[in-house]
Amino acid sequence: MRLSFRTPFTLDTKTGKSLEPELGGSIALIADPFMGVDGPIWVRGGIPIQSADGEIYEKRNRVTLCRCGKSLNKPFCDSSHYPEKSQGGITMARRKVS
Repeated sequence: MRLSFRTPFTLDTKTGKSLEPELGGSIALIADPFMGVDGPIWVRGGIPIQSADGEIYEKRNRVTLCRCGKSLNKPFCDSSHYPEKSQGGITMARRKVS
């Protein structure tokens, strides 16, 4: 089983319906020019994600995919694209997925 840092669906306890708004299908590239890094690929609207070996992941309303190659949770982004230490002296910690 592969793990991801995806936000779980939040359901209304009375109706059982999702509280999250339905998003139209879109794909966007995220960047942080202040930190000087390119961020993940943001996929919205339940677009199917399939791994190179053919595994199909659970459809989600939104998910971020790694495009830097540093994620410990590929194909999902874990923010490893941020440097260990920024120019402002802020240390960015990485954590391993177990």
